[in-house]
Amino acid sequence: MQSWEQLVSSGNRTAPVVSIVTVAHNAREGLLKGLAALQAGTEVPTEMIVVDNGSTDNTASAVRHAFRGVKLVRRDAPLHPLAAANLGAAQARAPWLLLLDPGLEPVGDAIRTLVEYAGGHPECRLYTGRTMRDRADDGRTVEGPPTLWGTVCVATGLPLDPERLPRLDRAIGGEVPSLTPRMLLVERDLWDALGGFDERLPAADLTVRARAHGARPVLVPDAHMASLTAPPGAREVTIAGLAERMAFAHRHWSPGQARAAGWTLIAAALARSFTGEPWRSAWQDRAWLSTMDTDAPVPVPAPHLPAQAKRSPQETRRTAPQP
Repeated sequence: MQSWEQLVSSGNRTAPVVSIVTVAHNAREGLLKGLAALQAGTEVPTEMIVVDNGSTDNTASAVRHAFRGVKLVRRDAPLHPLAAANLGAAQARAPWLLLLDPGLEPVGDAIRTLVEYAGGHPECRLYTGRTMRDRADDGRTVEGPPTLWGTVCVATGLPLDPERLPRLDRAIGGEVPSLTPRMLLVERDLWDALGGFDERLPAADLTVRARAHGARPVLVPDAHMASLTAPPGAREVTIAGLAERMAFAHRHWSPGQARAAGWTLIAAALARSFTGEPWRSAWQDRAWLSTMDTDAPVPVPAPHLPAQAKRSPQETRRTAPQP
């Protein structure tokens, strides 16, 4: 993979090097400030793609009025955020994709920092920086994939979140377990080979599958963006989150680990159903325990994506524990 200067000098100077994809749902003010900062804050040729994911705050009209050069994809009804990111990426032309949350403002030329690092370390293939709030890393660009220990913490309500990697020194950077779509630079060829996100699983699934293609996801600590909005709070237990966790277990863990996770969560749902939602619904409707169809294609609404998105033979169907 070439540096951005080499890409520009060897081809069309007007062609984008990075396609920036942002999914926004009722985040108009932060989105507009972030887009303005991105346009003014980098020397790298970029194109900007905004997916208005069913907003009701007039986001689409505001973007059309203020940023005529932005590609706008309008959804009347919201999609799963990962599916919306796939939809935006399908519009991209550049050799690199940069997924960004709305309301992020570059500190210095963060995009150039990421792309130049990627040009010098093409073996990594997935890259992120740090998003800051009040000059402190908000810890939202790098997370670990779901684990059995993390599942136990969710089930028991322990005030721990090991999958947020609380002991990781983000100021040092280097190779990390998995990246989030909050600030994610990825080779377009790798993205197409993976078929983008699988919305049925947590976002970490993309990194896990990328590792099977030889990727080494990396945190570039000097690539900073300031968060213009408050970061999300503690992770909440939801039925959708439980379903994604179990789908990830069936896809990537051993059968024994997946069964252990299922029994742990079903026991928690039974024991904690008396405390109210969401555990009451989790106990009453246990469809989230069911094995997903791992042979089904990734639901990506991008007609040009290649057939490599099909699952590998190792990703076979596994049976979930039943209460």
